[in-house]
Amino acid sequence: MSTRRLLFAALGAALVASAGASLAVAAPAAPGTAHIEVLAADGVTPLGDTAVHEGDRIVVRGTGFDPNANTDGLPVPVPPGVPHGTFVTFGAFAPHWRPSEDAPAEARVGQQRSATAWVMSESALNRVPDVPFDFRRTIRQQWVPLADDGSFTATLTVTKPAKTAPDASYGVYTYAAADAVNAAEELSVPVTFDPAPGPNTPVPPAQDLQWGVAPGYTDLVKSTTQGSVVGSDGASVRGDGRLTFELDGADVDPATGLGTVRYRGTVVSFTRFHLAEIALANPWIEFTDRGAFLSAETSDGNMVGTDAMHRIRFAQLDTAATPGSVDGEFTDVPARFEAPLAPSILLPYSGQQAAPVTFRY
Repeated sequence: MSTRRLLFAALGAALVASAGASLAVAAPAAPGTAHIEVLAADGVTPLGDTAVHEGDRIVVRGTGFDPNANTDGLPVPVPPGVPHGTFVTFGAFAPHWRPSEDAPAEARVGQQRSATAWVMSESALNRVPDVPFDFRRTIRQQWVPLADDGSFTATLTVTKPAKTAPDASYGVYTYAAADAVNAAEELSVPVTFDPAPGPNTPVPPAQDLQWGVAPGYTDLVKSTTQGSVVGSDGASVRGDGRLTFELDGADVDPATGLGTVRYRGTVVSFTRFHLAEIALANPWIEFTDRGAFLSAETSDGNMVGTDAMHRIRFAQLDTAATPGSVDGEFTDVPARFEAPLAPSILLPYSGQQAAPVTFRY
């Protein structure tokens, strides 16, 4: 069996096991008193027509949301019978976007997880299982408490969607979470979005180290497991699937060529429902008397992301096959994974050919 198939088996076993469950859909709820207002970052000033840029923060205040509603939907991550909560998001949705009107998920493709809050009561969150899969952690990363009186306050960071639906409109949208359906919570407030960089727009990190991990890695995560690969704090993910990291410093002896080049940034890969979530952070290129290696911090387990990490050597590099130039640039250096790899979900890659590594310092 190919490495790709072995890794998919490890990544998606639990997802496949639950795939046969029918996706229960609740009957549309009668109109209620749910209401939202969108405020500037100070949480006081109505946003109105004020344009926002990527990186700006906005505050959404909600009232009249039912803490006990939305009990039907996907069986994971929230079990049937437990209130699934409400998504509150900045995004660009199609004119026909409401789940209660049978709008397809593609109408809401302008939603970014980083710009989405998951509003849910604390009592409902505590009923979400944390074993054998820690679904409670999955929700807590986006969680905003819903008070007993149906009110919440969520702060969202404006993120430019990677893609938008045809004729999409920017705004703040709310709708029942995890495929529950509740027409009373399907609200929208238009927001003026300016794609030009603003004072809070993140500066794209330098791409001083580029690595695709393994052939087809990002495709595997995004397509086969319906997940994503995202970079932050000096890391990014290119359109061709390569992970990139910024140079953070170098200590290489010019006489011997031995030493360490350090890069910064964190890349998190996760499957749908976060059945698996692993991180790779702050890689180093280590020039040693035994050869050159790529090391990085990696997750202690398959579902912990950045919560607990340790450093391992991921791959040995054949720098002799692509000698660097005088200014320290190496392009497409052949690499082979070390064995064993961690966390265990990466074990099928152990000892196999890795994606080539490009780096400069």
